[in-house]
Amino acid sequence: MGELGRLRRNFGLFLVVLTWIHVPFIALVAWWIDRGIVAPTLLAILLALAMQVSWTLRGPAPVTRYVSAVALMGQPALLVYMFAGHPWQMDMHMYFFATLALVIGWCDWRPVVVAAVAVAAHHLMLNFVFPYAVFPLGADLPRVYLHASIVAFQTIVLVWLSQTLAASFRRIKTMSDEIVLANETLEQKVADRTREANAANIAKSLFLANMSHEIRTPMNAILGFSHLALRTGLLPKQADYVSKIKAASTALLTLINDILDFSKVEAGMLSLENTHFKIRETIENATAISAVKAAEKGVDVRINIDDNVPTTLLGDALRLNQIILNLVSNAVKFTDRGGVILTIRTQEKIDKKLTLEVSIRDTGIGMTPEQQQMLFRSFSQADNSMTRKFGGTGLGLAISKQLVELMGGTIRVESAAGAGSTFIFTVRMEEGDALMLAEAADVEKLRGIRVLIADDNPASREILHSVFESWSVQADLVASGTEAIALLEDAQARGVTYDLMLIDWKMPGMDGIESVEAMRNSETLTSLPTIMMVSAYAREEAMDSASEAGISAFLVKPVDTAILLAEVTQLVGRAAGQARADVAAVQAVPMVAPELRGSRILLVEDNEINREVAFEILSDGGLIVELAENGRIACEMVLDSSQTYDAVLMDVQMPEMDGIEATKRIRLTIAADRLPIIAMTAHAYEQERQNCLQAGMNDHVAKPVDPELLMRTLDRWVKPRRSEEAASPVAAEASAAPVAPVAIAVIDLPAELLPFDLETALVRVNGKKALLRKLIVTFATNYRGVIATLRSEIDAGAVDDARRLAHSLKGVSGSLELRKVAEASRQLEDALAHRELANIDELVDRLDLALRPALAAARTLLPAEDTPAIAPAASLDASARSEAARLLDELRQQLTKRSMRARKTFETLEATLKGTPEASHLAEIRDPISRLDFSNALANLDAIQEHFVEIRELEN
Repeated sequence: MGELGRLRRNFGLFLVVLTWIHVPFIALVAWWIDRGIVAPTLLAILLALAMQVSWTLRGPAPVTRYVSAVALMGQPALLVYMFAGHPWQMDMHMYFFATLALVIGWCDWRPVVVAAVAVAAHHLMLNFVFPYAVFPLGADLPRVYLHASIVAFQTIVLVWLSQTLAASFRRIKTMSDEIVLANETLEQKVADRTREANAANIAKSLFLANMSHEIRTPMNAILGFSHLALRTGLLPKQADYVSKIKAASTALLTLINDILDFSKVEAGMLSLENTHFKIRETIENATAISAVKAAEKGVDVRINIDDNVPTTLLGDALRLNQIILNLVSNAVKFTDRGGVILTIRTQEKIDKKLTLEVSIRDTGIGMTPEQQQMLFRSFSQADNSMTRKFGGTGLGLAISKQLVELMGGTIRVESAAGAGSTFIFTVRMEEGDALMLAEAADVEKLRGIRVLIADDNPASREILHSVFESWSVQADLVASGTEAIALLEDAQARGVTYDLMLIDWKMPGMDGIESVEAMRNSETLTSLPTIMMVSAYAREEAMDSASEAGISAFLVKPVDTAILLAEVTQLVGRAAGQARADVAAVQAVPMVAPELRGSRILLVEDNEINREVAFEILSDGGLIVELAENGRIACEMVLDSSQTYDAVLMDVQMPEMDGIEATKRIRLTIAADRLPIIAMTAHAYEQERQNCLQAGMNDHVAKPVDPELLMRTLDRWVKPRRSEEAASPVAAEASAAPVAPVAIAVIDLPAELLPFDLETALVRVNGKKALLRKLIVTFATNYRGVIATLRSEIDAGAVDDARRLAHSLKGVSGSLELRKVAEASRQLEDALAHRELANIDELVDRLDLALRPALAAARTLLPAEDTPAIAPAASLDASARSEAARLLDELRQQLTKRSMRARKTFETLEATLKGTPEASHLAEIRDPISRLDFSNALANLDAIQEHFVEIRELEN
């Protein structure tokens, strides 16, 4: 619609409103001059209704314009008739001229002519047909002729003006169309020229990219065969030649990689990824490459990550790594003494979006202002002379600038000749999700597997199929158990195997349980995939039936994708994983360096299971371990002048006194360089690590403890003992075999025990199945009432106690690889720590739901309660009594020192007293020693020794 059309539409709407306004106006005038109200009002309504109907049906079409002209002229005609005999009657004729002029708003001469004809008809009809209605003395033709001449003149002027306005609008529209067409043509020309320029640029970059790829193939061959040649028996001169070939090829490959990245950016072929990653891990990987060169030059490379930088980020870690690697490599290259400091902080954060600021400061040669102006240009360097000292392609900073801009940031340099340089750049990222990072790692494990989904519900099939499709996992669909069997048989005939099958329970015909049984009884199917049942019906009944049928796992609809991923990751490849665990069990156990073996370690841990795990790892690692249940006891043991320790492993959250407070008290007396204290806690957050360091701790190890990482951390901090100390009884004690855990049953650990991930948990205990079985049984005993305890503590307002209990459960479940329990505990702990109690019952219920199957599985390992056979009591001979007395004294000393060797001594004592009356009293200390509760064990030992002395006196 043009401007003229919009004008006519708006004018038409105005006339519709105006005609309806005349209705109450006519009624008011009739009442005022004391004329009948009904007839004039009805005529006004009729005129307005005619205008309304025409507008509704035809809009601003010509017919509506004609109707409006008649309606507008009818209004003053009605007023002239109503004012007959009134002094104002002649004034009403002025309204004719006003309404006639109003018709020009249509910008059309035809409605003007229609209005003029209507005026003329009105006067002629009244003058000749009803002359006395207007003129009291009869017809007055001269006056009619005067009015007619005025109307005719006005009509001529209005017609001319209407045509002029319409012509002007048409002329404006023509000019507007011409301008739009000219702009479109100009834009097309500009677009064509730009496209041609971009095409030429892209063609150049594509050529560079293709050539780079073509060159890389023979270059890889040169490098590979050079490496292989150097491993053969070459003559010294030949080895020198081949080494130089390899070094030159490596330099050339670096140049090719720079050209490839540069051409990709220019060609628009470089796209950014969006993945979750750990910022510290990415930075350390980037700087590790330059650290070797820096160490050779004696240059120190340091990393400072501000507390306001999230641990996990969402963005392109590879490109961030590339930028930092380039800038740090340059800083090391141009620095001969001093150091390079890399600092990262959050410059701005809005919701989850943030801007990172990264600065790399060196103490190198610096740059002049002229050199700085050339920095970010392609193929240019600060030193372009033929005798330049430093090599390089001149592309690194140009590529870094392009990558920074691609990531929504900027880069700049601050430098002065001889005063070093500071490169500062920003990039835009988002706060990441550690769970998503872990999920991505789990999804990666599923690549390459083949899945079969059997479900009679089309919607359920499609939902599961879309989930696996999002994980890049191939999934085939069938609608019944019969179809599943047929597909498996066909796949086996073609040599295709399925790794996993998800089958519904309730299906028409053959249900899921019957289908699985038919598969197992089939003579055709020699091997079956791992089977998982999915159902929305009667969970307990389905679980029992599924377990009896040998189905590996059970999920309830609607399926939670996170739970499905965890279950599938755990199930797929379990047989291979079990084999890997068996291999790992016989491989070399992680140990500290030979010169550190025999070092005395104080382990401060309030949780029984965590103490057991850490003790086994440390003992296997060649260390002597003593225990403290909380920070208060640790302070007493460390500050005791008769005790010396080489390191302290300190839990953070403990009753009575936590690890932070204990460390602060120890540091008042013993400096960090004399006694390293290493935090060992389930909190892996950067803030927690900083809190530990500020309290005086030397380092931080996260739970669940990785044995290899723990040994390497101790290697870094424990100092070798002097020769005279190495010859002491402490060192001699280290040569003894590690203390074996107290055996609780002869039943071996099963191949699988869902929801425990036995494969990974075995790695944490150095492959010791008996120990892991004992820890699981202890878990079942210690945490069977944890939900009730949590609820009562929360209800009583003891939020801190509940938080510590949730923290303890999180650490234990992490060590035993109960991922769902650990995650539910973490969520509950976080809510309690932040006093977010609105949904606390839901979080406890979620933990209860995750914990129940774990406790049920752990209880299956409990030994049966057999009634011991009653044997006649035997008495001790003199030598046995003397040995028992010696063992009791030794046990007392070990319990006082909180030495884990107390368990071995107790086993020996129990064997010595077996079958004697004194043996029955050992039950009072058996359980405390098993739980490493040395305080209660020592208290009960007093009563046993007193009883032992009384019996000896009676016998004498």
